[in-house]
Amino acid sequence: MNSIFIDCSLGISGDMLASAFLDLGVPRSIFLDNLVGLRIDKNYKLKFNEEVREGIKGIVCTNNKIEFEELSRSLNDIKNLLLESSLNDYVKKESIRAFEILAEAEAVVHGNEISDVHFHELGSIDSILDIVNVCSAIDFLKPDKIYFSNPPSGKGIVSTMHGLLPVPVPTVLEIARQKNITLIGLDDKYFGEITTPTGIALIATFVDQFAQPDNINIKKIGIGLGSKNITRPNFLRVLLIDENDDCIENNKPYYETIISQEAWIDDSTPEDVAILIERLRSAGAIDVICYSVDMKKNRKGICIKAIVQLKHQSLLREVWFNYSTTIGLRENKISRWILPRRTFVHNTKFGEVNVKQVMRPNGKISIKIEHRDLTQITLKTGIPIDEIRQKLFIELSEFYELDNWS
Repeated sequence: MNSIFIDCSLGISGDMLASAFLDLGVPRSIFLDNLVGLRIDKNYKLKFNEEVREGIKGIVCTNNKIEFEELSRSLNDIKNLLLESSLNDYVKKESIRAFEILAEAEAVVHGNEISDVHFHELGSIDSILDIVNVCSAIDFLKPDKIYFSNPPSGKGIVSTMHGLLPVPVPTVLEIARQKNITLIGLDDKYFGEITTPTGIALIATFVDQFAQPDNINIKKIGIGLGSKNITRPNFLRVLLIDENDDCIENNKPYYETIISQEAWIDDSTPEDVAILIERLRSAGAIDVICYSVDMKKNRKGICIKAIVQLKHQSLLREVWFNYSTTIGLRENKISRWILPRRTFVHNTKFGEVNVKQVMRPNGKISIKIEHRDLTQITLKTGIPIDEIRQKLFIELSEFYELDNWS
């Protein structure tokens, strides 16, 4: 599974992210085609140069355009510009989404309706191209998942079309609030903006998870340099990663991080607990167990534990708090090793059965028939379940030798 990790711990802007994607291997022609697709003035020159700054080599984006006065653009102006372009539908949709995020924040900051918002710096050709280029790069790479580190807040004061503003500027703060993005304080001597509105809008548009993947196989690294020369490295990096796929291909156990969720309950009936366990499993829990515990005031309670994939963590948290009496939940990251496995449905003389096939470290394959299917067959035919299992094992023996685990 190909994923992307965007490490923006030193800062993020649209041009830095576009530059990092170019360094990662996105063809330069895609960005140049965007100039044509958006029908931008032919004298506008977009340049990406390889440079070394503060000891870090990467790509920096510069533009060389003729001098002309750019009018402020409304959200509808930008939507029309994008919709009337020859960009593909994905790039149009995601670019519009990024500008809608910016417009929603600007409307709150300035006390306007979204339809009355006019972008100044954010509506410039530079900003439009930065967003379109990033959307085009992600469309080209088609990652299964996009991770971000939390962006830094920055500090100081910057000069804008609205005058002097504190850092983070109000639009960045509002997007962080609306999209629940945690800004990280950076122990930095630099005073100035290091997370731009365009940068955080792109985070809000594409983020699947704020985390560094626990287990990654790095395929490529792209470095995007910031245009500001400051007294420390100023760059963003994009990692193209392969999450565990090669482990399965090699028929070896593979390692993953999952979440353990746990609550102790002493004020629910066994019937209520049974329903909660079923809800947790239906919401995506890998497994759920429960056992009795002695709680405070000598009460007999029940400890309920669920293990869950990271992507289902928030959903199960909602189940705990909405469908149980608990007012607290313990969560821990836990690690496990897993043998490669796959499931399939096989037609047998008894009908369709669900089968799990597992590859052992010594290369041998074992299979397990879904017990629910065995139960249905024995109730239907009257044949003892052990006899059914043995007959199905013989019939399924040909699958022991299958080696295609894709």
